[in-house]
Amino acid sequence: MMRFSRYLEIFRVQLKNNFVREAVYRTNFLTTVTVDLVWIAVQFSLFAVIYANVENLGGWTREQTFFFLGVFFASDAIFSTFFQRNFWMFSDLVNKGELDILLTKPAHPLFLALTRFISLTAWFNVVLGLGIAAHYAERAGFRGGWHWLELIPWLIVGNLTAVLLRFAFSVWIFWTERSWAISRLYFSFFTLADKPDSIFPWVVRRALLSVLPFAFIGSVPARAMIQGLTVAEYAWVAIVLGAFYWLDATLWKRGLARYQSASS
Repeated sequence: MMRFSRYLEIFRVQLKNNFVREAVYRTNFLTTVTVDLVWIAVQFSLFAVIYANVENLGGWTREQTFFFLGVFFASDAIFSTFFQRNFWMFSDLVNKGELDILLTKPAHPLFLALTRFISLTAWFNVVLGLGIAAHYAERAGFRGGWHWLELIPWLIVGNLTAVLLRFAFSVWIFWTERSWAISRLYFSFFTLADKPDSIFPWVVRRALLSVLPFAFIGSVPARAMIQGLTVAEYAWVAIVLGAFYWLDATLWKRGLARYQSASS
């Protein structure tokens, strides 16, 4: 319990420091909101055009797809708030030797590395995503009421998936001079996450549910809330995330073993 309290206090301090920074650079809020609104508008326009020509897409109706987009936007916005900038800066930790300082602190260096920067402006998109999901929920077949509580664990699953996947693409900085090329590959695959998994061919869908489980970010949570999942599907989500956690932990330990600090 004392250890948890220590980490909670560290996170509180990080949050306070980032709030001060965001208050100084207030124009950043308008810029971030504008860019994200354009991105959201593009996504909606794409599916609006598609559903103008078909009534059903991979088993998803128009309202179900828009409900999925709301869940996906909210999940992605939470990730952007707490983790996105930290992953952008991850390569500098290794290349510039900034990881040295974190390794000497009385807390896990990964916790410190992934909570240093918090983009509070992204919270607007969390509210926007939840509003979109709520708007289309009834017509999408979602039961509503206390079932909205199901969204909380699924948002956690979505963000855990995004963190594990992003780390799996970023940790290679220990073996390469720059991991940007591999990180760009992550974003290429990420374009598959903002679409329902069932619209893809069987092979691609299997990949999105296993080796590259981007479907866990928005598609699977939305499907679980609308249609429900089998016990086997719930177990599969746990198995895949457990496997990725083991992979990331192994790569992190091996990366640290070959890490050379700035002073060495």
